[in-house]
Amino acid sequence: MRLLLVGSTAPWAIEHHYIRHLSTAGIELEVFSPSQYIARTMMNRFLLRMGSARPYKAANEMLLRTADRFRPDFIWIFKGLEFSPETLMSLKQRQIKLVNYNPDHPFIRTSVSHGGKNIEDCVPLYDLHFCYSRVLATRIEEEYGIATEWLPFGFELDDATFEHASKVEEIRRIGFVGNPDRLRARIIRQLAENGLPVDVFGHHWKKHLRKHQNINVFDAVYDNKFWEIIRRYRVQLNIFRPHNAGSHNMRTFEIPAAGGIMLAPDSPEHRYFFRADKEAFFYRSEEEIEQYCRHLLAMDDVGDIRENARHRSMREEYTYWDRAHLSLNAIQKTLQFDEC
Repeated sequence: MRLLLVGSTAPWAIEHHYIRHLSTAGIELEVFSPSQYIARTMMNRFLLRMGSARPYKAANEMLLRTADRFRPDFIWIFKGLEFSPETLMSLKQRQIKLVNYNPDHPFIRTSVSHGGKNIEDCVPLYDLHFCYSRVLATRIEEEYGIATEWLPFGFELDDATFEHASKVEEIRRIGFVGNPDRLRARIIRQLAENGLPVDVFGHHWKKHLRKHQNINVFDAVYDNKFWEIIRRYRVQLNIFRPHNAGSHNMRTFEIPAAGGIMLAPDSPEHRYFFRADKEAFFYRSEEEIEQYCRHLLAMDDVGDIRENARHRSMREEYTYWDRAHLSLNAIQKTLQFDEC
């Protein structure tokens, strides 16, 4: 089987995990990164903000050339905001099967980075959609009659890094790791104004939060530092973006995998992955966020909760290694390829 994987090669991108694990899965794998064909000029940034697809022309042309050279059995496109329906149709005419995984959402696009109308226009052209949300998978199946597979997010945490993170001294404060939006900023302000201590880690938080004695703002954290922060705080807050409502997000698995104590939105998928009040905590309103935070900060011993969260993550195989092999099996089954 020959796979052309199309997406970002950045170490923080979700594609990175699939590239790493699929490269050892017994298939011929090549990676195409469209970003290298998109000039980072002021004009292109302006055109993208205006919804123009012109900056993506070279990436579309190079994808077709790469497909002609590599001759893949299927192309797996992550997100796909750069590609036009015409390009996908040209690939299908070459008898190549097309797979998509959009870790944001094809129908809920709240920023330029989520893509333009072509994202939605391309949905019917794929042969298989991987969806992080079960609701989204059902919608695509019912509206377009296309095969879908539920592919949740996961975590990538080796044993040595976990052991290191598990030894950091706990801080009885609320932590939040992620970038700001209006909802997240409002929730954090409310917690601080009600006397609760919060530390936030991410880009551009100072633009969204005024100085407050109960709030500390830090830069984004990566690699080992990320796992230390996830584990260290007594409460690790998880707040959905609009496209994650009713489903889950990346922190859903990263926090429990590190033995962190996650306080996250209540959703059917969260309750499927973790037992409420034993492995993670789920709030149904902003008022409940404060109630849960006060309860967790006041607890004497949370060791069992940390152990339960870590144990569930490992027992149920929520790693990206498992997700990569799940996705490969789904492709082989749905697109009728022989097993490697």
